[in-house]
Amino acid sequence: MLTLGLSSNATTATGQAVTALRAAGQPAVLTLRQLVRDTPPWTVAGQQISICENPVVVSAAADRLGPASAPLVCTSGQPGAAVMHLLRQLSSSTAQLRYHGDFDWGGLRIGNVMFERLPVTPWRFDTAAYEAAVAEHSAHELTGKPAKADWDDDLDTRMRQVGQAVEEEHVLDDLIGDLSLPADGL
Repeated sequence: MLTLGLSSNATTATGQAVTALRAAGQPAVLTLRQLVRDTPPWTVAGQQISICENPVVVSAAADRLGPASAPLVCTSGQPGAAVMHLLRQLSSSTAQLRYHGDFDWGGLRIGNVMFERLPVTPWRFDTAAYEAAVAEHSAHELTGKPAKADWDDDLDTRMRQVGQAVEEEHVLDDLIGDLSLPADGL
C-alpha cells in the first residue's frame, strides 16, 4: 500500500524507512509483512490521517507538498489486508482517520467498507462536498449499479438526482490544500 508522511520512531527497519521517506517527502510502500513482522512504533497520537482511494492523490501530494504533507494513506480501490491492518494500527495509536473516495457507485461501496470497519469520518465525502464537486470540477455521467452511502443518508439520493460522477483526480487541488501542513508542522 502507498503512504505519505506517516510518523514513526526509528526502532525498527520499517520505522527507519518510513522516517527517512517522510523527511524526504517521498511516498512509502508498505507491505502486510512489514506491518506484522517489523511493526513500526507509530508516533501519530492525536494526528489526523487522511485516507484516499486513488494513488494519484499521494503522487500529487508528494509532488506539490513533499515533507510538508500531512499523513496520507491510499487504499488503491477496495482496501486490502495491509491497508486495513495499517489503519487499525494507526487508530490504535489514537490517530484520527478521515476518508475521501470517488463520487461514483464504486466509490460509495468502498466508502461503506471504510465507514463500517474503521473509526473514520468523511473528508469532503458527503452530500455538500458532492454538490460542490459537481458545480466546481469536471464530472461525467454516473453509470452502473447504484449503491447506498451508509454514512450519509442523502448522498446516494442526490447522486441519482444529479446523475454525475466526480473522481478524486478532479478535486486534487481541494484535497492537496487540506493536506498542506502549517509552517510549524504537526
